[in-house]
Amino acid sequence: MSSFFTSTDKIKVGQNDVSIPSENGLDYRPGGKIDLFIPPTSKFVDLSQSRLKFSVSLSLPTISATSGAIRTQLDAQTGLHSLIRSIRVFTGRKTALLEEIEGYDILTALRFDYESNDNLKAKRALTEGATDYDPASRGSLGTTKTIQGNCVSNQYFERASGTQTASFTSDDLQVVKGELHLNTGLFRNEAVFPALLTDGLFVEILLQDARRVFRQLDSCNRNRRLRLNPVFHSQNGSDASSSTTGSFANAGTTTTLFFTRDNNQTSVDTCPFVVGEKVTLVSNDNASANGSHGTITQIEQVSGAAVGQTKTKLTVTQMTSNLGQPIGRGLDPPYHIVSTTVEDAGTFDPTYTISDVEMIVKQIQVPDGYEASMMGMMKEGGTINYDYRSFTNYRYSQLAGDNVANIRLPLIESRATSILCIPTDAKVYSSAAQISCSDTYLINEESGDVVNRSSRSGLTGISDELQDYQFIYDGKINPSRKVDVSKISAKNSISQQWCIEAEKALAMADIEPLSFLPFQENFFIGRALALGKNAVYDARGKDFNLQVEYTGGTQQSKDKLWNNFVSHLRRLEIKNGSVSVMR
Repeated sequence: MSSFFTSTDKIKVGQNDVSIPSENGLDYRPGGKIDLFIPPTSKFVDLSQSRLKFSVSLSLPTISATSGAIRTQLDAQTGLHSLIRSIRVFTGRKTALLEEIEGYDILTALRFDYESNDNLKAKRALTEGATDYDPASRGSLGTTKTIQGNCVSNQYFERASGTQTASFTSDDLQVVKGELHLNTGLFRNEAVFPALLTDGLFVEILLQDARRVFRQLDSCNRNRRLRLNPVFHSQNGSDASSSTTGSFANAGTTTTLFFTRDNNQTSVDTCPFVVGEKVTLVSNDNASANGSHGTITQIEQVSGAAVGQTKTKLTVTQMTSNLGQPIGRGLDPPYHIVSTTVEDAGTFDPTYTISDVEMIVKQIQVPDGYEASMMGMMKEGGTINYDYRSFTNYRYSQLAGDNVANIRLPLIESRATSILCIPTDAKVYSSAAQISCSDTYLINEESGDVVNRSSRSGLTGISDELQDYQFIYDGKINPSRKVDVSKISAKNSISQQWCIEAEKALAMADIEPLSFLPFQENFFIGRALALGKNAVYDARGKDFNLQVEYTGGTQQSKDKLWNNFVSHLRRLEIKNGSVSVMR
């Protein structure tokens, strides 16, 4: 009979951080692979306290007659995690695959969106390249709250101050340094890992394509939160009694655009635009847009008797109005100044470079007697079982014309706890289309936003006219009645039963459901497969299906790639010098 080594949590241990550089190069670019080797000489490691450390530099296309400037950043919620497409963890000699997370960025986005509060957002902004909300970039015209409008304390670029005359380039983007706690089962497990018994650990990280990771500020994007964009005041900034003083006449020309003080546009440092950026004017109901675009040559703050209250002024190359009416202060409707750099370019391909990659490993120093006792037991035929939670991603493609889809999932997990089904937009957008959000999924049409299209296509789930769903497994329909999600798809409310099911599924996946605010921006279907602290479900050999119905009056707008993450417990068994993994 085999014996089992039993550890104790009552021994005194020391700990120290060990820096392990990457194996295969100094710099990494989109689509590249990072290899990291945690050697067996590390002996015992606390992976939950280990961090992936690196720096990232963002690069804009060269400014030209067809390509203007723009501020850009990584995804505001997931930050540097958005650069990671997948992670695989092997034993040191790659004899056994311990864990594989395909769609790592998608799973992390779900976790960070729902396991979120202001404190966690602030922490992720400090260490993981996310963006925190700054009241100085707040809207005042009824737009929904966003953290992707922060141009004041954004770590991806310096805060502007004083008159701006130099064109914004890649050199003005900041190098962002981060330390990531990896969102995988092994790297979230608080139990000490015996690296000396697995020949160490080998970690492979595959990087995401550039077109998937770049974001534009919401405060200058027409297709995100139009009314968060600066409001056009006049050509001369005058607050004179005449309501039309300084208006932009139909068929007239201008080289100056003054802001009102709406949306906290009270200084140069709150201005979302940069010198070299192309702009135009759009009505606040998104009904009409000026066909003429100007390139910003100067941004300044102007005060004095001629303008009345201090205002932000843009100097631009000549623009000609074709709006059919004069626009400006006191005239209806108001017009917003929006960026057209990306849309005008047609092709706009920023990129990124990752450098200085290292794994900071938390090494645990146990007493000599503890290690000797364990090794002696192993030589006598002992066994070590190491349990950890992981996720398997079962993907399924669905066409927009499939109004009823039966998604068959060949689950092989013997200790499953829940399933999280995320229908992402499957369309392959160009970088320009992704950044400008010109044709991405319509999240909502809140009156304050006018229109809000997704800036996270391929990363987050979309409801897209889904009416209801049911799971079928064990020869039963679960739950017994279809879960109605038509209110979510109608973009006007939330479904109670969906919320209950989602909350249970998140909890059983070890994702604490702190917020359901992202239910439209990152939609998913959840099902707890077991309930209780130690409860599991054996999914092997089961005919497991998710049936979804899109039978409402409106046709789906997007093809979908379903990312179906099954949360489950794995067991790493170490015996007689061999390592095996049981799912």
